[in-house]
Amino acid sequence: MSFVALKLTGDYAHFSHPATIYSSLTYPIPPKTAIMGFLGALIGEEEHFKLSSIRYSIKVNKEIVKKSFVFNGVKFALSKNMKLKEGYQDASEKKQFYRELICSPSYTLFLDLSKLNDTYKEKIVSYLKEHKTSFTPYLGINFCLADFEWIEIKNIEKVEDEIVEIDTFTLKEDFEFDIDNYGVKLTTANMACDVQEHRIFKDFREFIVEIGGDNKIKSKNRGNIYKIDDYGVYFV
Repeated sequence: MSFVALKLTGDYAHFSHPATIYSSLTYPIPPKTAIMGFLGALIGEEEHFKLSSIRYSIKVNKEIVKKSFVFNGVKFALSKNMKLKEGYQDASEKKQFYRELICSPSYTLFLDLSKLNDTYKEKIVSYLKEHKTSFTPYLGINFCLADFEWIEIKNIEKVEDEIVEIDTFTLKEDFEFDIDNYGVKLTTANMACDVQEHRIFKDFREFIVEIGGDNKIKSKNRGNIYKIDDYGVYFV
């Protein structure tokens, strides 16, 4: 089984830009690198960069809603350099951190595992079906716990049309503007599509993402679009 589908949900999600841990903003969807991390947690593969040969696609199931929250931190909290005043922590060393969260995220995740070795492929399929994980899976950061549900694929076929109506993201270069699609909520996201050892992110590409829920968009077909049950799916 090379193509699999699952529903990916949680109470909150945050997918920060991989170039910095200080960014407060979130991508609207999990980048491929986050999905590789999710699969690594699933099967117990700590070196999740070894899963980079997967192709993936994401359908946003409900409108993306974001909220920001703030939490208090302490500069040098675990350092010998932390200053004390009369035995108490120096208030000037405190700092507030802001974080943008996606509320009640819900995605349909499509995976093409055909280029993975059989050991990885069989383990991923088995664990997804059994709703079993080796490590705790999360949606971007560790307090955004993830849940998932296996979706049985009944029909799949490769689409040959040059322009295709799809339910997932597409690359910006393949996006086809449709004036009749009035009211569709779109955004762009420049996301990494690969990562190597020591968390070096690379292959950044510009995506068009429909963030309103069940609306469709049109895309050029480069031989990477499939009809999976009722959905048009663009793989990267």
